[in-house]
Amino acid sequence: MKKYLLAAVLCLMALCACHRTEKRVENVAETFLNVYYTADYDAAAAYCTPALAGQLAQAARAQADLPAETAQKMKEALSQTSFTIVSVELDEATASARVRYDLTVPGLEKPVPKTLRLQLEGRTAAVDGIE
Repeated sequence: MKKYLLAAVLCLMALCACHRTEKRVENVAETFLNVYYTADYDAAAAYCTPALAGQLAQAARAQADLPAETAQKMKEALSQTSFTIVSVELDEATASARVRYDLTVPGLEKPVPKTLRLQLEGRTAAVDGIE
């Protein structure tokens, strides 16, 4: 009986840890998407792996070179987009996660399905790519 109780407690602890990791990944993804879709690439880079942060830094530099009117129109268009997180999938074997979300863009009939890839490192998660 004690063996079954111990096994049940261990399973419950594992499920709680998995849920906490899933919630942490979802929070990182949501925060990243909030700043990314306002074209604040410098802020978004803080939630990324170094490789993706470098790409976002290039995007920030390119954005700074845009004419003011074009940059303003881009920010206005992005401010009208929204997203809804659909699912979070953890892959403990590869220490990674996928966050599927729907991107709603004005003028499109249906939301666009998108995916974020994240790398898990200990208690942290970092966005590694956008698909």
